[in-house]
Amino acid sequence: MKYNTFLMLGIACMGATVHATPISLNYTPTTNNNILINPDIGITDHQTINRHSNPYWSEPSAPKTSVVYYRWYWEQLEPQQGVYNYKLIDDTINAAKAQNKKIVIRFMTLAGLNETYYRGSLRAGKKILGIPCWLKKQIDPKTHDICKNDNSFTVNYKNEIFKHDLKRFIDAMGQHYDHNPNILRLDVGLVGTWGEWHLSTHANSNRPTLGSHGYKDQDLIPYITMMQKAFPDKTLSMTIGTLDENTTSYATKNGLGWRADCMGDWTPRWNHMENGYPETIKHIIGKGPIKNNQADKDFLNRWKKAPVDFEICTDLVDWSKHPKIYTKEKVQKTFNVALQLHSSLFNLKSTKVPSEYKIMLDNFIQKLGYRFDLKHIVVTSNFTANSPISFISQWQNVGVAPSYNNYPIVWRLRSMNNNNYYYFDTNNNISKWMPASSAMNKAPIYNQNNSYKLPKDIVTGRYYIDVAMVKPNTHQPKLLLGINGKIKNKWFQLMPITIK
Repeated sequence: MKYNTFLMLGIACMGATVHATPISLNYTPTTNNNILINPDIGITDHQTINRHSNPYWSEPSAPKTSVVYYRWYWEQLEPQQGVYNYKLIDDTINAAKAQNKKIVIRFMTLAGLNETYYRGSLRAGKKILGIPCWLKKQIDPKTHDICKNDNSFTVNYKNEIFKHDLKRFIDAMGQHYDHNPNILRLDVGLVGTWGEWHLSTHANSNRPTLGSHGYKDQDLIPYITMMQKAFPDKTLSMTIGTLDENTTSYATKNGLGWRADCMGDWTPRWNHMENGYPETIKHIIGKGPIKNNQADKDFLNRWKKAPVDFEICTDLVDWSKHPKIYTKEKVQKTFNVALQLHSSLFNLKSTKVPSEYKIMLDNFIQKLGYRFDLKHIVVTSNFTANSPISFISQWQNVGVAPSYNNYPIVWRLRSMNNNNYYYFDTNNNISKWMPASSAMNKAPIYNQNNSYKLPKDIVTGRYYIDVAMVKPNTHQPKLLLGINGKIKNKWFQLMPITIK
């Protein structure tokens, strides 16, 4: 088989003599409503690479995934001072990579009171301390030679010894993983219970926020900076926080994405959906009752450059057991809010999807993150050797978020006998292709104009024009499109032509 690659040429560079009137061929693909399992978006697996093959789960979950989400406590990754358990992370990343999945990571320092490690862990059944025992001996006067099976100790995030050792640990993680292409992003989860920037289960009050326990911006922002400096090449996300801190607005103003960890909570009286999130977002943008010195007035537009992720409260199986609280209308509203806020990832905790939610969830997944449709293409040439050829195409992102990574378009001529292939690379950047700003608006149309020359030695005969969105600097397709015509390896067949 013959393979050729042609870089895009400017019109001024076309010096070929054309002996026939160019022909323009028009093609309009048909779209579909398929669920597209694409990189960087969709439902995430939780603490498992693939629920369908995990022996610790009794039932497989419905959605397939391209992203897995893992959290590790510091004590798991630095059991001895200066000795790092990279193998735990490496093995997980490699297992995900083997199934063509990327990973999102959170490093944590504090677990819920009396919480124990998962089944399958080397520490299964043991209470989670969070920080390494060797560090607790240094910062907790009550710890002597042995750390007991007790996790009631609460970290003091102002402690200078703690901050110094945590920075050294995070710097080591950054040196090892900042350039790993299989890590999609990291949460800034260094502070608070489960890395969620609060002191739930540990605080002796009805208000377990950091701000209500004496923490100021100057105490907390250094933990954001710590992650930024250790992972300068990675996307970072920050939890939505509470009314008593200004950390989220500081983070999003400085380029971080954001996430919320209890999506879909409709508990009677006070809940996240009707109270927590709306109140916190008002605080973040500077319109709440408590002054925010770090207010981010453009918070609700940050999705255009940095991702928004959600994780549900409990799981869908638990929701189905409380139908008076989690009505179908409330569940649908949960999905709608996630789409309105331009979410890219949605963590369902890898549980079974009850049948009453299946259709709603499928419709939700179709829109979650990006979704690219080729609306129309015009190919113009006289279709002879060494003659100009142009591809003028219109594209639309009908999802709710951009692709934060670029997957450039490649055009291809493929002979009908599959013996000859000719590739035409583009320099386009699909990460600039925004969806509609709201459900009331239409997504913009993006015009892509590419001009080339056909090779001097092109083999005459019948061809198909194919298209793909690829890994940069390769011809390896990575994205499924929302159109019909998919053929082998995520290429999409468009229309036939004849090279004379």
